[in-house]
Amino acid sequence: MKIKIFPYDKNWPILFEKLRSEIKKSINFNDIVIEHIGSTSIKKLASKPIIDILIGIRSKKLDDYIKSITNLGYQYIKEYELETPNRRFFLLEENERRIAHIHLVKYNSIWFKRHIAFRNELRFNNNTRKKYQQLKYSLSKKEWKDSNEYADAKTEFIRDVEKRIIIE
Repeated sequence: MKIKIFPYDKNWPILFEKLRSEIKKSINFNDIVIEHIGSTSIKKLASKPIIDILIGIRSKKLDDYIKSITNLGYQYIKEYELETPNRRFFLLEENERRIAHIHLVKYNSIWFKRHIAFRNELRFNNNTRKKYQQLKYSLSKKEWKDSNEYADAKTEFIRDVEKRIIIE
């Protein structure tokens, strides 16, 4: 499969805010932090047009939120727990087109901190953002068995950035 990368769309943050508002109405907001992560959260960065939403849970168990999120129309992908047991993953599709992902993790866990730090590095460091965009365009020219294989191909770059920005 080919991965299609689209130029930055100023409507991505608007869609995130709409989805965030729906989530806030469904879940006790005092217990969670909702962040826009992934490439659609970075101005001027080309991306697949899928909104990545990070929900950090301060208390309770991750599984306590599955029903509330699935009631919003998100599909819970339990199989992903095998590779990332401290994350619950959901996807939202509309007319057979993927709209959003939710990554549900403990607030201030390493997973949470890494994704926020990487997002912030791309937001504030034009050089890193440009290099990441070049990588994404380069990888989009290849054939992949699925989008996970494409995501794995970006891991080395991401880990190198994380080492440089020192996440604690």
